[in-house]
Amino acid sequence: MQTIFCQPALALLLGVCGVATVAMAQNPPPTSVPRVQTAPRAQPKSEVIAADTASTPPICYAGYGLRPSQKIKVCTDVIDSGNLKGPALGLAYFNRGLARANDGDPKGSLSDYRTALRFYTDAIRSSAPSAQLVFQRGLIYHAMGDADQAIVDYSDAIRLSPRETLAYVNRGIVLYTKKDNNEGAISDFDSALKINRCETTAWINRGLVYKRKGNLNQSIADFTDAIKCLPATSPPVTAVTVDPSGKPFPAQYYQAMTQSAQLADAYYQRGLVFLDKGSKDKKQAIPMFDAAIKDFNDAIRINPTAAAHFVGRASAHMYKEEFRAAIADFTEAIRLSPGDEYTFLNRGIAYHSVNEPDNAIADYSEAHRINPLDVAPLLNRGIVYYSKKGQYDLAIKDFTDCLKIDPKEVNCLINRGISWREKGDPDKAIVDFTEALRLGLLTGDVLQFGSKEPEAVRHWAQVAHARYQRGTAYVLKTEYDLALADFNEAIRLNPTEARVFVARGGVYLARQEYKRAIADFNEGIRLDPEYAFAYFQRGFAYHAIEEPDKAYDDYTQAIRWDPKYITSYLNRGIILYTRRADYERAIVDFTTALRLGPDNINALMHRGVAEGGSGEFDKGFADLNRAIELSPEFARAYYYRGVLFSMRGSADRALADYTTALRLDAKSAEAHVARAAIYAQIGQQDKAVADLTEAIKLLPNAADPYYNRGYSYFAKGQYDRAIADYGEAIKLNPRMAIAYSNRCLTRGIVGKDPTEALRDCDEALKLQPASLDARDTRGFIYLKLGDFPVSINEYNAALQLDPNRARSLYGRGLAKTKSGDKEGGTADMAAAVKIAPKVAEDFARLGMK
Repeated sequence: MQTIFCQPALALLLGVCGVATVAMAQNPPPTSVPRVQTAPRAQPKSEVIAADTASTPPICYAGYGLRPSQKIKVCTDVIDSGNLKGPALGLAYFNRGLARANDGDPKGSLSDYRTALRFYTDAIRSSAPSAQLVFQRGLIYHAMGDADQAIVDYSDAIRLSPRETLAYVNRGIVLYTKKDNNEGAISDFDSALKINRCETTAWINRGLVYKRKGNLNQSIADFTDAIKCLPATSPPVTAVTVDPSGKPFPAQYYQAMTQSAQLADAYYQRGLVFLDKGSKDKKQAIPMFDAAIKDFNDAIRINPTAAAHFVGRASAHMYKEEFRAAIADFTEAIRLSPGDEYTFLNRGIAYHSVNEPDNAIADYSEAHRINPLDVAPLLNRGIVYYSKKGQYDLAIKDFTDCLKIDPKEVNCLINRGISWREKGDPDKAIVDFTEALRLGLLTGDVLQFGSKEPEAVRHWAQVAHARYQRGTAYVLKTEYDLALADFNEAIRLNPTEARVFVARGGVYLARQEYKRAIADFNEGIRLDPEYAFAYFQRGFAYHAIEEPDKAYDDYTQAIRWDPKYITSYLNRGIILYTRRADYERAIVDFTTALRLGPDNINALMHRGVAEGGSGEFDKGFADLNRAIELSPEFARAYYYRGVLFSMRGSADRALADYTTALRLDAKSAEAHVARAAIYAQIGQQDKAVADLTEAIKLLPNAADPYYNRGYSYFAKGQYDRAIADYGEAIKLNPRMAIAYSNRCLTRGIVGKDPTEALRDCDEALKLQPASLDARDTRGFIYLKLGDFPVSINEYNAALQLDPNRARSLYGRGLAKTKSGDKEGGTADMAAAVKIAPKVAEDFARLGMK
């Protein structure tokens, strides 16, 4: 019996974050260029478009197309040429600094920023007040992370030139990205748009702020206005910097490329908002994801050089579970920007989702190499190690390394606990789950339970998850009370998690509290109607309480939702041949199980018995012999082969196999019961009683061993003991009609209380109206009581159902004879002896001649 199903907590990092688009100035005319990034924890990246003059080649300042390494080389050539000085040279240093930042060289970047800052500061001090100079210096402070000084310079630029939009835009960007001042930022973007309704960077950045505020519809409207402001026929962005003849492109080319890059960015940012809307509204999810993909397609068509656009589209495919398409897009993004941790991390998740663990591990490893201080690659790689590869030690090492980086990372604690548990060390698992709960409850002092704030909801769901996982560890230790306490608390904290109800139901199942188990499985199925394991567990519970039809239906539903779960086929097949005698369909189920798991011993054993039931004994023995060959120390294989020998009538060989099964597993109650049946059959009742007594010790709450021992005591003539055992069987299974019938007969033989005996027979007939044994026994009791007409009527009722029933014929013959109908009595008894030659001896042994 299975009671727990653990779903690994895969850390899906699918959110693609849009960041500030920084507006940069050219040496006239002024314009702006958007720049976005997708890596969650990187610093904002910015680039500049410079003037098309003889002394400042525009290629150094292009905000598109060139890779960072290309930009570094071009700007270095410009700097080393000696043709520039003053602010123009400072601008070249600044753009090389931006390229170095994007290339993962923070030290080189900072050095270039400082050099650029010196050139601009010198120019500001030595010249008349210039809005352009202070604006450019503001850009440098902005890139260096000095928000306060950037705001000062942007404000001075606005004071000196209040009709120029770029200073408003960039000051707004600093306000919302560095100062968390959304309203101030919107005010600045509004000011820029009052001056120029088609200042696209203002629309784009205001859209980002509205997205940040949760006003997604307004955000979409702003990105749409940005798109409307730009030429729909903009040429695709390329990395080409010279025409076919090798001549550098003129300024107009770069201006066109700038507009194309902005248009692509507007589509990209709007796609991100559609993605956000889809993730928050399940009813609109697919239409929103499709709208996002359409925008990302346009962004890629216009600017196929931007890795972020492919990452955005890949994220939409991930949400739609179109993992192969996502992998293709992440791969292209990596080709364009090979050093981005986020892209490797998410491609790893996609590979994880399509069950390619080796590729997932490779990507998580590369993400970890790129950013060794981020816990996410370690967390996800560890999950692959334990959930896909079964490499628990490697998983535990990854989670331990994760905790060295952040000792409060609850996900790493929970998943390390899962690894310990799956490795078979529930004690260490419980330690980790308990620490995860301690940390979670500490945070809970700040995040109020019941709050609908997303962070609070996620937090308490995580605490509930830790409770659930610790509960599963307690289950392994069979500490069911502690497990129930954890599951109960997990349900209180998060009553929408189907698997917790199913896990709690599993505990009730293990404790044989079937009604409570079924109630929990019902709730699990209500929460997740496609939860195959919940159907399987409920089917198992119905199976245990003798409701085979409901069990059959649930196993069928389990197969529907998980057609590869072998045990569902096994249990359904068992119902088919044990309860419905439908051997052919049972064999089909067991054969399917063997196709899914070749050499599955349980499938071989049960198919063998089903084949025997259908008369195909050779096939049945072939399957059971194969099971024994595969596992020669497996007791149940011998037990089932013994069952098959018993079905064929080979009592001696059945006895040998049951004895072997008990030698391998002395606690096999079913083998004790089966061997006892053979002993009883061959008349060795003392050995039968001994086996059944042992079975009762092993299964004190099972009715069948008591009933069978009562039968053997009856055969030994120990009627009081037989009555006591039949009584215990009835207590344990009040619907066991045959136990009532046999107790009725035994009480009738003893003759102490015929009224009680007849009451037992009446109960047997209520449970099984067609019970011939009960009718015969009632006829026998009335025969002993001398009420011959009633006795004859009872035997008549039995004979109507089976005219050739020897016991009924002989009993009726005795009753007729004793009532004066010697001729009729003699005829009945002669007919009975012809059918069963020893029937007269059976009645004589019971005191009736």
